[in-house]
Amino acid sequence: MLRLLTRFIGLLLLAGGFIALIVDGTRSIAGGQLMVTTLRRGASALFPALFQSFQASVENLSAFLWDPVVSTLMLAPVCVALGGVGALLILVSHRESAPVGYGRR
Repeated sequence: MLRLLTRFIGLLLLAGGFIALIVDGTRSIAGGQLMVTTLRRGASALFPALFQSFQASVENLSAFLWDPVVSTLMLAPVCVALGGVGALLILVSHRESAPVGYGRR
């Protein structure tokens, strides 16, 4: 049951990453230049209050921790982040197959 739920969430995240890729591609074609939605821009547009509280809690935890988080994780494209996490969840939920020599005859 947990494997099914993990695979379903991974599939939804992978689909969300693909949709974000299509949206970024459409914006890039319409604008005539490469336009990529970062995690910071996407999170602040979708969940402004939650993003502000997340930023405040990280800054309260450690003042210098917010800058590396923004410079590394929050500047990643949404399509890469969602697609990567979705693919990772699908791979984790994959059932391991039996070794080749141990089957029925």
